[in-house]
Amino acid sequence: MRTYLAAVLALAAQTALAIEPLPKESGWNGYVSPVLSAMNFRDNQVAGAGPLEVGNKRIDSLDEKAERQSAGAFSLPAEVGYMFADQGVYLFLGNRLEDFLRLDNANALGARVDLDRVGILEASALFSALPTEVWEDPFLTGADRQETDRTSAGGQIGLANILGTKFEAKVTARSIEIDEERSGESLGLSDAERDLLVRNGDSARLELLYTWVINERNILIPAVEVGTYDAEGDAYSRDGAGMQLTHVYIQGRMRLVSNLALRQTSFDEKNPVFDKKQDEDEGAASITGFYARLFDVPSLSGMASLLYTRRDSDITFHDAEASVASLGLLYTF
Repeated sequence: MRTYLAAVLALAAQTALAIEPLPKESGWNGYVSPVLSAMNFRDNQVAGAGPLEVGNKRIDSLDEKAERQSAGAFSLPAEVGYMFADQGVYLFLGNRLEDFLRLDNANALGARVDLDRVGILEASALFSALPTEVWEDPFLTGADRQETDRTSAGGQIGLANILGTKFEAKVTARSIEIDEERSGESLGLSDAERDLLVRNGDSARLELLYTWVINERNILIPAVEVGTYDAEGDAYSRDGAGMQLTHVYIQGRMRLVSNLALRQTSFDEKNPVFDKKQDEDEGAASITGFYARLFDVPSLSGMASLLYTRRDSDITFHDAEASVASLGLLYTF
């Protein structure tokens, strides 16, 4: 049986870190969580994900933020795995709610291994089951922009309960590819300037967290991360760092998970369209409530969530913002 708190954190924490405890007995484990979301979204780069369309197909100016778009969405975060208790190995396949809300349809196929006092080792391959849709040339004005697929593939490796402590660490590396990269084609830029705008590249991120069990009702999880994106176009190459604080409150059947995250990103070169760098500040806040034993079903919980995230760029065109309200169910097995 998947532990309830582990499933709650996997769904609600806006971080990819949480390496969960291994099941005690051999057999199938996991969770499934059908979720309905109402989204208010603006971003000049992203067009949607799968059947979800949130972008402005036509824009009239490069000096303004994207117009707000509203949409409803259905998602099905889930993980299924099998525990080999004698060997201390758990194999799993799954995705997470926070990836869908970021319009990043990432899936993980991997294993967790109990290394005794060394910790719990997790290694997985990452892939896009459904591509994210972006614009071939996001800078095209006065005409309909065309969508193209953005896919990713990579891997991650992490260690939880390091040397018997509550520290965790994870390294993630991914390669990002855009099918039809035509950034700046409509602007009459030189070949050298257009080369600066190529978005394909490789990302790497290191994340560290500590789980502090304050008492039977409160858990605090501070986290820090650093990352880099080596784009083919230097105007999109960047380095960043961030921090996050997660609080879990437990009261009877209720679990309340709150998150606050901040991040700063510095870009390598000026964007030739705007003649300035795209340096950014990002923030996100969310609160998610779970109510266990819904309808007196032992493994079923109700879920409600609110999320707000905002990115402020030195280039107004690249500002982004999203508000999401979600209702769903959580079934663990």
